[in-house]
Amino acid sequence: MTQSVHTTSSYPVSEWDNYAELFASVTTSMQVAVYKEACLHLSGAIVDCGCGSAKIAPFLAANKSVFSYTGIDLSEAMVKIAQGILQKVNHPRFTVQQSSIESVHVEGFTSGVSIQSYYSWTKPERVLQAIHSMLVPQAVFVLATPNKQLPVDTLAREAEQELLAHPNFGAYRAYNLQLATSPNAHFIDIDDLIGQVRQVGFQVQEAHQRHFRGGLNFLVLTKGI
Repeated sequence: MTQSVHTTSSYPVSEWDNYAELFASVTTSMQVAVYKEACLHLSGAIVDCGCGSAKIAPFLAANKSVFSYTGIDLSEAMVKIAQGILQKVNHPRFTVQQSSIESVHVEGFTSGVSIQSYYSWTKPERVLQAIHSMLVPQAVFVLATPNKQLPVDTLAREAEQELLAHPNFGAYRAYNLQLATSPNAHFIDIDDLIGQVRQVGFQVQEAHQRHFRGGLNFLVLTKGI
C-alpha cells in the first residue's frame, strides 16, 4: 500500500488532498511493520519528509530517546489531518508544516525518515540532497520506497483479509491501486537507489526488501562527517 507525496511531484497535489482522509483512516499491518522498524533507528530531533497524516508519530511519541518530531508535507489536507493526530499524541515538541521538502531550510536534525514518498519525486537527487542538508553529521536517515517488484494485487488481497469490514477499505484500496499503477509512479530497483543516496553523501548501513513481500526497498543510511 502506498503513502503520499510531498515535494515537487509528478502527481498533482490534488491527488493527495483527495486521498488524505482515506489514507488517515486505514492502516494495514504491513504498514505498521514498516513504521515500527523505522522507529528502531530514529531518535533525538526527527524530521519526517513526506509525512502524510503523520502516522508514524504515535509510535515515536512513546520513545524516551525522541526529543522532537517535525513532519513536512506539501498537501494541505494531509497536514490538517496530521495536526489533529499530533494534538491527540499531545507531545509538546511534535509539529507539522506544509511545505515541499526542498523548501525547508532548517538544519540540526539528528535523524530523518521518509516512507513511501520517494516514488513520486520528479528530481529525487535534488530532494535527497535537501534532506542530507537538514541532518547533522552522523545522523541516521531511514528511506523506504516501492521497487518494481511491488506485488500490488497480492498486497491488496492480503490487506482485504484483515480490513474487509472497514467502511473505507474499498475506496482506500481503489485509490492505492490507482496511485501504484500510475505511469507517474517512480518505482526504483534497490541497487539504483543505493547509488543515488551514495552520490549525495549518505552511507548505507543496511538495505533490505523484507517488507511488502519484497516490494519495498528499506534503507538505513547515515550522513558522513
